[in-house]
Amino acid sequence: MTKTYEPDSRFVERLEWQLASEYRRANRLKPSSGKVAVPRWMVAVALLVGVLTTGVAVIKAAEYIKDYWRKGLEIARVGTEVQLKQAHLESIREMAARAETLASSGLIGEEENQALKVGVEKAALDLDNSLLNLDEVKASGVAPRDELYAPVLGGRDFVSERLKIRIKDVERDLELLGKRLDRVKRMVELGVVSEGDLDEIQADIASRKATIDEIRKRLDLRKRYVAGEVTAREVEIGDRMAVAEKDLHQAQARVDSLTKQLERFEAQEALGLISPRETSQLRYALEAAQAELKLAALEIDVLEKVK
Repeated sequence: MTKTYEPDSRFVERLEWQLASEYRRANRLKPSSGKVAVPRWMVAVALLVGVLTTGVAVIKAAEYIKDYWRKGLEIARVGTEVQLKQAHLESIREMAARAETLASSGLIGEEENQALKVGVEKAALDLDNSLLNLDEVKASGVAPRDELYAPVLGGRDFVSERLKIRIKDVERDLELLGKRLDRVKRMVELGVVSEGDLDEIQADIASRKATIDEIRKRLDLRKRYVAGEVTAREVEIGDRMAVAEKDLHQAQARVDSLTKQLERFEAQEALGLISPRETSQLRYALEAAQAELKLAALEIDVLEKVK
């Protein structure tokens, strides 16, 4: 408390006189029994309690207003995001409907038509994710949290719900890549495209599968944390390990794909079919992928030691 709120002796005496006068007025019809004495310590305590109560109330009110406006702004932000995702979904639905008509007439290929259908599904999942964020903001008053040790709110595990949406989103990518892989395999057999195109698609598929494995590991960690089986520290290390393992698998798939491509390029360069520059560029890309692979392996090694 600052000195501004500290009562001096004169103020206390004045307050004592006022309280005694008020007491006499309230009891003026009764016989006077002498001077009503109000102990100074009671006056001081009453004054102190009043000041403290007022101060606490003001602070709590300020905090409430601050939190109210923060929550309002966050709801407005996520609400706008929901509206944009809804508009995007409606737009791509219209495009998919037109593509279906064109595909039935043979004006566009089935792959383009399928891509738009999957695009609708992914846009719907994107909207679901934003609606989930809005529910979380309304429940917590702050921005959505993705940490595996974030609290469960009102009985809902928003972190796990978002992770499940991510799995569905990546599965849609795998669906498209699988169809593209089948088509490219047929084209390779016909000699229309090179095997390099096939290697790239296979590397993309391996990358998506590694991502799904990572998300599933994170979901398991989240489940164990909510159940109280692991600590926040263990969850954080496990989460980083899952990401590092995903990076390792993706880097390995890219190294394997680029290695095969480089072997073909070197053979073609020897026959004079391509320039040395093309081979050099691919070699640099392979070296970069190998560096990423080493980095991911090093991160896993460090995490293993701090478990």
